[in-house]
Amino acid sequence: MPEPHATPSEQARAIEKAAGLRLRDDLALVQVRGDDRQTWLNGQVTSDVRGMKPRTSLYALAVNVRGKIIADLRIAEAQDHLLVLVPKSARSALLESFERFIIMEDVTLVPETDARVISVQGPRAEQVLALDADAQARAFACDEIGVGGYFVRTDAEHAPPLLRELLTRSATLGALGVDEAGFELARLRRASPRFGNDFDDTSYPQEAGLKHALSFNKGCYLGQEVVCTLENRGRLSRQLCALRVMSGQQPAPGDEVQSEAAEPSGRITSVVFDPDQGLALALGYVKRTHALVGATLRSGTSQLCVTQLVGESEPLAK
Repeated sequence: MPEPHATPSEQARAIEKAAGLRLRDDLALVQVRGDDRQTWLNGQVTSDVRGMKPRTSLYALAVNVRGKIIADLRIAEAQDHLLVLVPKSARSALLESFERFIIMEDVTLVPETDARVISVQGPRAEQVLALDADAQARAFACDEIGVGGYFVRTDAEHAPPLLRELLTRSATLGALGVDEAGFELARLRRASPRFGNDFDDTSYPQEAGLKHALSFNKGCYLGQEVVCTLENRGRLSRQLCALRVMSGQQPAPGDEVQSEAAEPSGRITSVVFDPDQGLALALGYVKRTHALVGATLRSGTSQLCVTQLVGESEPLAK
């Protein structure tokens, strides 16, 4: 529900400086209930679920026995259950994996079919929620791209009016409604990978720049052996990189990336034009031998510069 005249640039700036609000209709919610819910879920995901606190969330991955990503998750602590938020595109695969590993534990999975999530992202997100007691009571911390943020858990009937009310009350804070274009610009400015765009069930966590979702000291979980072996002794064949399009025609997701010597090196996964910089920003997989900050690559007629190894290096100065 973006403002009628807010451009993607204005929306991205609101996320970076104030707050951007949008419905996350792409998310499915699943309750994990039962006395064993915490220890069981801790054995299914890559982050440490133990010791979670109310009104917070944990970013985690579910991986298969080969260490490939099934889905990325947000996990929140509720009064009598754990709440798992998963992309709808991965819900069936996640539930199939989860249900397979409920053996004798006291665990029940309960999909919330009517649930909706309002995302409030930006450094003033907490101030936005303070303006509405209902939203504040339903919120838990959830930072999508590293600028601070909250998710508000509600239902299909109340989500649109609650979003409108939040936008009306927070206009003086500089908050705006955000659509897909505005959020994509904000996330690519921060080189934040997204499930379904930049990683999927063909990806290992480390090559997608998701080491922050991995715990190496919490104990066993599904796929841990492969993940730990890759971390300790493995050698990545590719790495997700942030790319700046320096010249030529803007590439598209799926376009091949080549080295300066025209050697095939990878693929573009996401791309957006940044009007404030006057150039396109992209994410894409690059062969590890070519994944060097400052390196020059090509995609069609485009000249690309590697500005960051996602999750591993600081961004190159503009």
